[in-house]
Amino acid sequence: LDAWGKWPAGIFSGNLYELGHYDQCAEFRHVHSTSFIDTIEGRYCLMTVPLENLLPSRQPAPAQPTQRIMPGSSGNVWAARLGVCIPASCTAERFQQFLNTAAPNLPPVTLTCNAIPSPLGAVQWVTISFFAVIVLLAGASTLYEAVTLCRRRTPHRNLVIFSLYCNGKKLLATYQRNQQTSSVKSSTIDCINGIRVISMVWVVFSHNYVRIAMQPITNSHVILSWVESYHSVLVIASTVSVDSFFLLSGLLTCWSIMNALDKCGRLNLPVMYLHRYLRLTPALAALILFSATLMKYIGSGPFWDGAMRLTEDSCQKYWWSSLLYVQNYVNPQEVCLGHTWYLSVDMQLYLVAPLIIYPLWRWGRRVLLAIVALILASMVTVFVLFFVHHLRLSFLAVDEERLRHVYTYYPTHTRAGAWLVGVIYGYVLQRTKKHFVLLPRWFVALGWTLAASAILAILFGDHPIQQPDYENLPQAADAIYESLSRVGWATAIGWIVFACVNGYGGAINDFLGATFWQPLGRLSYAIYLLHFPIQMMMAGSARLPYYFTDLLAVYQFWGDIGFTLTLALAWTLLFESPIIGLERILFGRGRAASKRTPEKDTPSIESNGEGRRFTPKWLD
Repeated sequence: LDAWGKWPAGIFSGNLYELGHYDQCAEFRHVHSTSFIDTIEGRYCLMTVPLENLLPSRQPAPAQPTQRIMPGSSGNVWAARLGVCIPASCTAERFQQFLNTAAPNLPPVTLTCNAIPSPLGAVQWVTISFFAVIVLLAGASTLYEAVTLCRRRTPHRNLVIFSLYCNGKKLLATYQRNQQTSSVKSSTIDCINGIRVISMVWVVFSHNYVRIAMQPITNSHVILSWVESYHSVLVIASTVSVDSFFLLSGLLTCWSIMNALDKCGRLNLPVMYLHRYLRLTPALAALILFSATLMKYIGSGPFWDGAMRLTEDSCQKYWWSSLLYVQNYVNPQEVCLGHTWYLSVDMQLYLVAPLIIYPLWRWGRRVLLAIVALILASMVTVFVLFFVHHLRLSFLAVDEERLRHVYTYYPTHTRAGAWLVGVIYGYVLQRTKKHFVLLPRWFVALGWTLAASAILAILFGDHPIQQPDYENLPQAADAIYESLSRVGWATAIGWIVFACVNGYGGAINDFLGATFWQPLGRLSYAIYLLHFPIQMMMAGSARLPYYFTDLLAVYQFWGDIGFTLTLALAWTLLFESPIIGLERILFGRGRAASKRTPEKDTPSIESNGEGRRFTPKWLD
């Protein structure tokens, strides 16, 4: 009984959890030689006690958004959840029946017990062997390079593919950009690095709050007051950060394809698609393998089984759709590694990119109208789907949020708008890569004003929709906001890129184009892959309820980003950097340009010092 949770204090403040002493229960082991049971071991369970009949007068509605998405919790919001320790030989059903029989006057309780740990099986040992081989390859390659350099010889480049030293130098290197003057245009789009990293940090920051929401909170009554505060928009409206990535993806895809067409007049589609697949898949596949086999063995906690089971089951069942980048349509409700839905959308857009960009290269501005029509079609589709499926944007509407993910958040046809905006910006930048676009001062000022206004309107425009009384707003408000915000955000961020490239960025361009963003930009993919599983593990291993404040949340975020950055460095060196060398061997020297090289991260404009200015006809 010492390991049991007692009745929680502060129920009316939203504290509905008393988790007891998890480790004391899990480590309990008593040898009883005189009994027919030789050993008695403890098994941790979570007991849900409904409170409707016990405390009918008050219900802490603020607890609802956090309680309803807790792993392993029941759907009953107004209920206390107590940690209990039962003998491992006793099933949850039998103990639940015993409690309900012993106290017939109390509401029936339910019990959710952690699974009894299973030993490592053949699949787990194969996975361990795979990771061990990769580490040994990296160690051997690094040792070879170190010995060769000590002997003042040049290492064979094919033998240092896995070298941590060689790849680490490339990963952490910074390259000074070509200075842009009034007559010479910079040869790189450096501001992309800053936008990419800031967007990624924003994603990690907002997911940190999601992690907190997945933990029991002792003061969940403050959640609604937090939602009512204006600074909460930095978290709640952060989903538009994904549209920054779609914008950059469309821009860079259009840029690279049009450059290839200018050079060769045609595309080698098999090589182009294979390069993209090899660029994204190895690091993702390694994470899926780890999540489906080993992740559950590296931690424990009251909610560990619930959190890990969701990931393990979905990845064991749908690993193939993740590696084929179709899970946003095949299994949108059971996505393996939920945050990787973005990769499916991005890959699908990349596959259809030549169908859009080749006509744009061939016929120019006449195709822009067709692209604008596609953007409008995507926006209208989102608007219609909101009414057809009765969707709401409020994160308090958990059931509607799941449907919204399936119908409007994950599908490619509803997320293509921001990517297509990027294609338009990529076309403009590629066609003017040797010239400055000369704009009147009033137009530049108007552009920055509209971009800043759009960003603020999108962030704070989401605030009324997220309030507790969101149901009083017409559904049209949600539909209009969702259909306009993503394209509007992409357009505003695209203006920042355009202005910085053409000399209208000033201090903003200096900041976004600083060299310290370059190594972080190369790590951004691994950070994206790893951060959410890490946060899930932290939530699942929590032993005590969390006291929510913004200060503590920000403090935890810095721990998240630091830990994730460390693991991302190792993950990149083991599963991303070597692929570049292997691609070189596969395609031959100079055939495969890595996305991780500075030229790919910051596309070259190749101005050759000719920074001529011209005024667009539509401004004459």
